[in-house]
Amino acid sequence: MSKASESSQNKTQSLPLHELLSRLLKSEKTSLRHPLPIMGTMQDLNQALERRTLLDFINASLRGIGQVGFANNPIAGLLITLAVFIQSPWVALMLVVGVVVATWTAYFMGLDRPSTRNGIFGLNGALVGLALGTFGTWGNGTGNWLWVIAAIVCAALSTVLMQYLGLWMAVYLELPSMGVPFHIVTYSFLAIALYIQQPFFQLGTPPPFPNLPESLDGVSVLSSLITGVGQIFFSGGLVSALLILIALALCSPMGALVGLLGSAIGWLTGIALGVNLNVLYAGLWGYNSALTAIAIGGIFYAPNLRSFLFACAGALGAALIGWLLNLAIAPLGLPILAVAFHLGTYACILILRRNLSSLVPVAPYSIASPEEHRFRYLTAREAISAFRRQLRGAMKGQHHKVLFDQAPEEIKGDLRYIFDAIDRDSSGSLSLTELSYNFQQAGHPIREEELNFVFSSMDVDNSGEIDFEEFGELLLRHRRLMSRLDELATYFIPIDQDGNGVLEPEEMNVVLASVDEPPLSEEELTFLQGRIRGKNLTWEKFLELLLVI
Repeated sequence: MSKASESSQNKTQSLPLHELLSRLLKSEKTSLRHPLPIMGTMQDLNQALERRTLLDFINASLRGIGQVGFANNPIAGLLITLAVFIQSPWVALMLVVGVVVATWTAYFMGLDRPSTRNGIFGLNGALVGLALGTFGTWGNGTGNWLWVIAAIVCAALSTVLMQYLGLWMAVYLELPSMGVPFHIVTYSFLAIALYIQQPFFQLGTPPPFPNLPESLDGVSVLSSLITGVGQIFFSGGLVSALLILIALALCSPMGALVGLLGSAIGWLTGIALGVNLNVLYAGLWGYNSALTAIAIGGIFYAPNLRSFLFACAGALGAALIGWLLNLAIAPLGLPILAVAFHLGTYACILILRRNLSSLVPVAPYSIASPEEHRFRYLTAREAISAFRRQLRGAMKGQHHKVLFDQAPEEIKGDLRYIFDAIDRDSSGSLSLTELSYNFQQAGHPIREEELNFVFSSMDVDNSGEIDFEEFGELLLRHRRLMSRLDELATYFIPIDQDGNGVLEPEEMNVVLASVDEPPLSEEELTFLQGRIRGKNLTWEKFLELLLVI
């Protein structure tokens, strides 16, 4: 797609149709709106704080805390910090130390600024702080400044690993690094503390569980599903877990619900495997499954029925992987942390990439919240389904004027005003000369070939003149397209896997399959080739077809 965009800006080539029409009619952008201004990813706040250094740093750090649970929202990060503080003030202090150091290291190293400001480098430092704070409370860590120093060193190292290892994973494996740096750093620290004789870091043993329940208790089961989400942040208390769930819902209600579902799947898997009820009630079988469900069901894939089903399968897989890891790692005295989540998520991504390309991944640079990803998916589905209907109609010699026929009288009045302003001789139709004069008067003179292109695109019946309905339909299609062009383009980027800016027939069929449309028939392919005169179906050509067929 990028090559197509660059070529459209080349002064030696004609501008694409949608840009030429922009000179006639400007469209307002539409975007997903949340019920409250503090919901979603709050990117407006990022823009407002860009030049306010201290506040921007605090904002980035809080986002790093939220990103542990895929919640890129500073208010969510603040609520999570409060939840951890209620559980343990010392762990909350270590959390803050970890995320601040990791974020500062990213700024100091001059790493990608948008990623830093959105908490991508802070999340591993936050996890380091949570882990060392929690394990330290079992031994000699509480109030021990040696543990604070260890957290500082490990958090800084996690940022360095995030940069270099993360880049390697993205380029060579095409996988997100997520919390891999945290695991490398934390396991290294735990191995030193456990297996090397030294007096500084004593881990101790976890606190004992309460008395074993004799039977399943409905209230306890519900509480354990919530604490399964809370354990993402090493918080097993119900009040803390509830605050964490609210924080995740503040960024994404859909993500919070999917996380709860993942926690329930992990819990049920534990029941099926005969796991100790105390372990289940503590939420220790919920957090890996919850994270996997959120990752597949809303973060790396747009929420729809297929991603939802794979999210459930991934949650089950993460629970089973956690069970096997516990059998292997527990004898070593090490926790499984979130390894099961990473393995389960990576397995899902690789399986989907190989066997279900129609489930289109979210472009890495545009990852936001499940709601925003859903909005892009619905936008693409609407545009692609309309393209299919228009294509079938054009093959029958029909030109649909659906948007014009359905437009309210107020809109038609605006279109009539524009049409009459261009129609200088009041003939009721537009000529090539009138269209050229309007572009010149608007301060946007265009070349003859571009003018002929716009005119022929509007003149559907090849009468040599443009009537009001032809004019209105094309401009309404243009307005609809331009209002959501960013979302549509972002959805298409992962489909163009070779990055050549051309939609090959196989890629076009992936586009159609992703919104439950059947593949192109031979007749449709032949017709499309005729419309684009045998040229490649580039991104710009596809937009042109959306407008004129």
